Amino acid sequence: MTKPFYIIGFMGTGKSSLKRYLEKSNHVVDLDELFEVHVRMDIPTYFERHGEEAFRLQESKLLRHANAAYIVTGGGIVERDENLAWMREHGTVIALDLPYEMCWDRIKDSDRPLVRHGKAAVETLYERRRPLYARADHVLDASLSTEAIAHTLYRLKEEDT
Repeated sequence: MTKPFYIIGFMGTGKSSLKRYLEKSNHVVDLDELFEVHVRMDIPTYFERHGEEAFRLQESKLLRHANAAYIVTGGGIVERDENLAWMREHGTVIALDLPYEMCWDRIKDSDRPLVRHGKAAVETLYERRRPLYARADHVLDASLSTEAIAHTLYRLKEEDT
């Protein structure tokens, strides 16, 4: 198997939609789904009971054991420098990029734990993480269709082999 593509990006950039598209014909792992299976609890409940730091620690452990052609991460995976370094060393990092207002429109009514802090707090988080996403091997325009993004990934995967 070739090295995996790690899909990173802020909440609302379309990582989950891309995962659903890719999994039709590829081996895809979603770290958030893997997390919920592993801890037998949904992420909002885990955040409430154990906090974000405990979540990030578990997420980092799962990252190192995930094995698939495409690994879709949670938006905060880049909060730990060692995660980004590990992904770059073991695969190709693909960031989905979208302006904040578009992200907010997509997530504002969700039950995501960090969205509960409100628009201004989420925007601060977005601005803090954006330079981290920019360190990816490739940054893709997430305003394009899911199909167009997937085809770009397929092309990059071919070039990578």
